[in-house]
Amino acid sequence: MPKPVAVIGIEPCELRWLRMLLVLLRHPDSSVAELARQALLYLTEDARRRAVPHAQPIDHAG
Repeated sequence: MPKPVAVIGIEPCELRWLRMLLVLLRHPDSSVAELARQALLYLTEDARRRAVPHAQPIDHAG
């Protein structure tokens, strides 16, 4: 079994999920790989929306 390689920002417990993701992205059935890719795009967009707070105008009059 290959030795794990350290990657900045990846916890050892997360390696299992990365391996699973790579298996899905490399799947011989292109529809499985495309579905995994679309899921990643969705999660990336959702994380971006959650990380950036929406600017709220400040009402100095009230």
